[in-house]
Amino acid sequence: MARHPSSRAIKKHRSYTVDEAAKALGVHRGTVRRWQKAGLPFLTDQRPALILGCELIAFLDERKPKRQRCALHQAYCLSCRAPRDAALGEVDFILHASGAGMMQALCAECETVMNKRVPVTRIPELRAKVTVTIRQAPERIVESHSPCPNDHLRKAR
Repeated sequence: MARHPSSRAIKKHRSYTVDEAAKALGVHRGTVRRWQKAGLPFLTDQRPALILGCELIAFLDERKPKRQRCALHQAYCLSCRAPRDAALGEVDFILHASGAGMMQALCAECETVMNKRVPVTRIPELRAKVTVTIRQAPERIVESHSPCPNDHLRKAR
């Protein structure tokens, strides 16, 4: 079952019964009936009651959680499910060879590690808000040019 049903499965110029709407959205028909009690408009002058596609799309879009934006000095905490400031106003910036970097910080609320991609060009802006410690990314393991002989795997005959 869908946790947050997407309105993309609904056609706006079509009418749906409760069962058809539930099947199209991947939810139980009791869920659609609860939506009707919560304010989803439907046509009651005939049986079965019909739900207009455009009304169902508008209802689902209205219920959709709002997108949360992080400021430059904030990162999204997966535990708190919200943008949070860095604990003690300190972040680590891990500089990669590609010119980009990863900002790491602890959540001020729950002390979970938070990560966020930040361009190197925005470090001066970031330093105006928080204390930044720049670190180099660890070296990658380079492929060896000569193959590794696996003589120890061969069975003696």
